[in-house]
Formats: sequence, C-alpha cells, structure tokens
Amino acid sequence: MDEKTLESILKLKEDQINAMDFKKLLGYIRSIDEYFRGNSQIDVEIALKAYQKAIQLLTAARLRLITLKKEKEELDQQYSSFLNSIEAQDVSEEPPETSAEGEDGKLPF
Repeated sequence: MDEKTLESILKLKEDQINAMDFKKLLGYIRSIDEYFRGNSQIDVEIALKAYQKAIQLLTAARLRLITLKKEKEELDQQYSSFLNSIEAQDVSEEPPETSAEGEDGKLPF
C-alpha cells in the first residue's frame, strides 16, 4: 500500500467511518493490514495512528454486522409470520367433505 492511501485512511473522520457499508470498512482494514505486512521499517508514530484507525474501523464493522444481524432476524420473523398466516388461511379455506351418498343414505346410482 502506498503512503497516500494510508494518509487518506488516517484522515477519515468518525462520522465518515460510521456511514460506511461493511464492504468499504473491510477494504480499509485490509489496506492497513497490507501496510503493516508490506513494510519492514515502519514509522512508530504512523504505525500507532494506523493501529488506532484500524480499531475504529473494526469497531464500526462489528457494529454494522450486529445491525445487519438484527435486520435479518426481523425479516426472518416477518417471513415466519407470513408463512403462519398462509397456513392458517389454507386450513380455514378447506372445502367441507361431501359424501357420495344421497340424503336418504343411499348411493345415487
């Protein structure tokens, strides 16, 4: 990763981070990881700032996942309710059983 990319990541504000989707957050986290893995001589001050920003990004990503999980659980609940309502309608709409016998109890033929 080049220095410009790292500088742009380090300049991200908290509100910008919180507004990002999970994929974007993950991309920035990977970029910081690449910075640490790809540089044998890292400036300590820059490394500390990058580490701090990585923690912010990871926290935001975790919160985003929690939110997405809750949204999915709500959708699952809505879908389950929908299926239950359909099953209830199917049971109540079954036609009454008819007999092949006439009123006198004899078969019509």
